[in-house]
Amino acid sequence: MAEVEVEVGLWIRVAGQSFLIRTDPQGHPDIEALSEGPPLPDREAKKREAKALYEQITGRPYPYDHAATRQVLWDVLEAAIPRLP
Repeated sequence: MAEVEVEVGLWIRVAGQSFLIRTDPQGHPDIEALSEGPPLPDREAKKREAKALYEQITGRPYPYDHAATRQVLWDVLEAAIPRLP
């Protein structure tokens, strides 16, 4: 059976804005704004937005600057699961 490449991300909608969080080549969270409006200009802006989203969703401070995507997404999922309909 042929190996299939699968890319996984987490779609988040907060206050009418949509974001996709996935991993970058170094294994850190990468956020992409999906809502209309200007794209985030650079990696630092993406990091700031990811930290703000994390803190808004989880109610906790961002773990540390080089947190792995796996940890960040797991924390967000744990916070989001009770909010599912």
